[in-house]
Amino acid sequence: MRQVVGNVSTKGQITLPAEMRAQLGLRPGDRVRIALEDDSIVVKRVSATLADGYRSIPSLGRPLTDDEITEIAAEAAVRDFFRESGSG
Repeated sequence: MRQVVGNVSTKGQITLPAEMRAQLGLRPGDRVRIALEDDSIVVKRVSATLADGYRSIPSLGRPLTDDEITEIAAEAAVRDFFRESGSG
C-alpha cells in the first residue's frame, strides 16, 4: 500500500494526492465516504444515487419532453461508459 505524509489545514482539510484520486476515479465534486477503522481513516468513493442527482439539478422552469429526457439519459449513459472504461 502506497503511503504519503500530508498536513491537516486550519480548516481540518487534507489533500488526497493526484495518483490516489486517479486510482479511485475521483473527480472534483465527487462524494466520498470517510470512516474510522481502529486508528485509521478510510476514504472510499461513493456512487451517486438518483436522489443525489435529483437534488443537484436546478428547476428548468418547464417540463421536459420525452425526447429531451431520452437525449439527456443517452448522453449520461455514454459519459458513464467512457468514465468506467477509462477511455474518455
